[in-house]
Amino acid sequence: MSVTPEEGLRLVETLDAEDDERPAPDVVVADELETLRDEFVDAFNARDLDGLLALVRADVECPDINGDGVAALAEELEGIWERSPGAIVTRGFLDGSPCALAWLPDEDGCWSRAALVCFDSDGGLLSLVEIPDDADALERAEAEDPDGEEQEEGTDWGEWDRGEPTVAKPRGRNRP
Repeated sequence: MSVTPEEGLRLVETLDAEDDERPAPDVVVADELETLRDEFVDAFNARDLDGLLALVRADVECPDINGDGVAALAEELEGIWERSPGAIVTRGFLDGSPCALAWLPDEDGCWSRAALVCFDSDGGLLSLVEIPDDADALERAEAEDPDGEEQEEGTDWGEWDRGEPTVAKPRGRNRP
């Protein structure tokens, strides 16, 4: 049985070598989301609000805060930094998808997982920043533990805000 193409159509037997070299659309989206996640983590830990907001769409969805859009996200981030000056985020994956984990130090300098931050992107910008209330997902997420650079950057943002030096506590040990 042979197929005869309709007039104006042509039958293509093989793909060009150039077509074989292009990554699949899912790979491109995953790479984009991972890059945006990495930039989000860096900007959050540097307390760079302008840099962080440059990563999100103007109409970014934030289902876990009061409102959507850049202004609502900016207000929430500033509130987090004010309430929890020692908070940092690290890179992670949840079920193979790029995410970030928020960590808080306790009074002894031990780090605890505080929140999971999930993302979605559209057109090269974050279209969703979500903090799901799912303890199982928080534990399931694979993430870098806070260490080294992140600790030094976020050691005590309260000192920067108030100008009052504090005694640094060791942050290199895990909870018992």
